[in-house]
Amino acid sequence: MIRESNEAWAVRQVVDLPPRWRGRLLGNWRAACASFDRSKVTGEGDALRRANAGLLMALASLSTAPLALDASDIDVCAAAEKYAEQCRKTAEETQHIGRDATRAELERFCITAGINAPGADMEQEPAILRMQCHLWWRRQLRRAMSRAVEGSAIGLGYVHKGGDCYVSDESVMHRLQQNARNAEMLESTIARNELGQEFTLAELAAKSPANKSVRRAELMTRINGFERIAIDMKHAGVFFTLTAPSRMHAYRTINGKPVRNRKYDGTKPNEAQAHHTKTWARIRAALARRGVRIYGFRIAEPNHDGTPHWHVLVFCKPDELAILKSTVYKYALAVDGDEAGARKHRVDWKPMDPAKGTAAGYIAKYVAKNIDGYRLDKDMYGNDAIQTSQRVEAWATRWRIRQFQQIGGPPVTVWRELRRVQSVPADAPGFVVSAHNAVNKIAVIEGRENASVAWDRYVAAQGGVFCGRGYRVRLATVAAEGATRYGEERAPKVIGITFNEEYKVRDARGNWTDVREMQTIVESKRFEWEILRPASSNAFAVSYAGSDSTPTTVRDAEGFSGFERAQRASWTCVNNCTESGEFKPEGIPTTFGRLSEAAYEACSGAVVAAFNEWVRRNGREGGGIESAGGAGTGGSQAASAVRPDGRAKTDGIASKHH
Repeated sequence: MIRESNEAWAVRQVVDLPPRWRGRLLGNWRAACASFDRSKVTGEGDALRRANAGLLMALASLSTAPLALDASDIDVCAAAEKYAEQCRKTAEETQHIGRDATRAELERFCITAGINAPGADMEQEPAILRMQCHLWWRRQLRRAMSRAVEGSAIGLGYVHKGGDCYVSDESVMHRLQQNARNAEMLESTIARNELGQEFTLAELAAKSPANKSVRRAELMTRINGFERIAIDMKHAGVFFTLTAPSRMHAYRTINGKPVRNRKYDGTKPNEAQAHHTKTWARIRAALARRGVRIYGFRIAEPNHDGTPHWHVLVFCKPDELAILKSTVYKYALAVDGDEAGARKHRVDWKPMDPAKGTAAGYIAKYVAKNIDGYRLDKDMYGNDAIQTSQRVEAWATRWRIRQFQQIGGPPVTVWRELRRVQSVPADAPGFVVSAHNAVNKIAVIEGRENASVAWDRYVAAQGGVFCGRGYRVRLATVAAEGATRYGEERAPKVIGITFNEEYKVRDARGNWTDVREMQTIVESKRFEWEILRPASSNAFAVSYAGSDSTPTTVRDAEGFSGFERAQRASWTCVNNCTESGEFKPEGIPTTFGRLSEAAYEACSGAVVAAFNEWVRRNGREGGGIESAGGAGTGGSQAASAVRPDGRAKTDGIASKHH
């Protein structure tokens, strides 16, 4: 029997870690092994034992992960397919003993695989179908892996301002790669509406809050609107920061340098966020009991070690500020409030002073820092603002933390839906006209008061900043057809806005007898969108040798060069290659919409092979379909070049003018 060397043992312990972590841990282990007193006989052995113990202690700080910590997204997708298939087999094997037993077996398998099974509050069939779906498994594994990797980075001491600020470099790179994949997909996919208009998904996304600049502008519009309301109502503003107890911080700062916090109890950022959420719920409940009403915004952002803290900007009556302050301090210090420095550092209270600037101007830097770094050079730790915003975004997505939340006022969903409404009835109530004018950028005409796009005007039209759930203009919805992939009822479909208006009832003699309410629905401008095949791809292209033998991609600036209209790939789920004398793949289904992935890839490979054979027979050299793996490979890459995606038909994308 060959005995394993110490070096081989150490390498085996860290083999599943990301390369950077593996290198550092092995480096620390080798340094610990070499640091011993050579004058002692047992010095080398003692150093080796200390090094081994230190390595095992470091590994013990790693979070539990369902896969290896260095697993790529491809590994996650492959594991999702594997686990879903195993669940399908288990469901088939246990169907004779009842659905309760089937669900119990599948839940045990989920726990074994390292993820949470669907909750007990979920109905039987939807839960079972979820555990047999590779998409559900993919989401669960990605979430579990994200938290495991980042939790391990915190446990190993990588996340702090002296190392990886806010979030680990591994998470930042993963997020950048994900954003790049998403951007490429949006740029290469075309949506076509019933009017024949075509846009890339990137063009449509650029006009929605998915665009960072649009998101930032909307947030600042709403914050500025709340401040205008406060000025009109002579309310006072206050800006305060809520910080988590010290035991929730992995690092503390001494003389500007990060130092391991001995009090740290292993609390992860999502758990610290839950602590803030609970604290804020208690604050709001206590204020409501005392009749104190507030409105404004809160922003969650990370400390340098990833622990979240909250910035809160709220407005209230001036004589209620004292109650607000005492209530905030009371509940912020309810947990470990007696520790040293708690009252000084747990709450940072700053009343707004108009002489020093507007509240919206003060909070603008926090909004920009957490979105795109707009007009910022450095963060508080001296890091580049653009890089900081990228790291903050990676942090928020890793831990699934909601960064911005409105406090009080009517909902923003109606505000956005009103922008899709082209016009309201001429006889609509005044508050509906005012709300519509406030969101649709109508210019001021001869000084008439129907103009500027302004959150404060919208809030007033909805019943005021303290309208609560009694706002006047609401979303109009209808029941959605069909069921989800898990057999559940679909969420109601938004079709526009609705409001109630009063009308008088006359009797036979013409006398007013009653006043009743009538509900009116105004539909918004929406399109039915058909998702076409990818516009272009860097990995593969459909090439055709024309007179100049210049290959062209599937779609360029001038259109689909080299192919007649009937020869182009279908933008529906039907194959258009049916004209006489043209390419006709024999024995191949003309629709891919409902095929399984395996069947789809097999058919796709057959299409590629058949098309290339047709090109060869017709003497059109160089006109075949090529993929990264060679012409006619039949794999998923070749499939992506010709796949007509007829399954993705949606109607919720805003039109271009939105």
